[in-house]
Amino acid sequence: MADAPPKKNTAFTVYYPIYDADGDLVTAAATPDSERSIDGGTFVDCTNEAVEIATSSGMYSLALTAAEMNGDAIAVITKTGTAGA
Repeated sequence: MADAPPKKNTAFTVYYPIYDADGDLVTAAATPDSERSIDGGTFVDCTNEAVEIATSSGMYSLALTAAEMNGDAIAVITKTGTAGA
């Protein structure tokens, strides 16, 4: 299921939860906005958006392209319009 380990300039899928302010998992996150930073650079939109794994799991996956993985350090963030997240 998981790609391991990530490799420079090779497509990779990252998996992570989205939590609300109380520490609960956020299911069906509204309007996800996924961004990535390469080697500490400015965050820019990803080609793909995070999608929830299964129904109501609160766990999400984000497929990064080879170009988005072309660095020594890749950071990702996903913002959501879900209140309290």
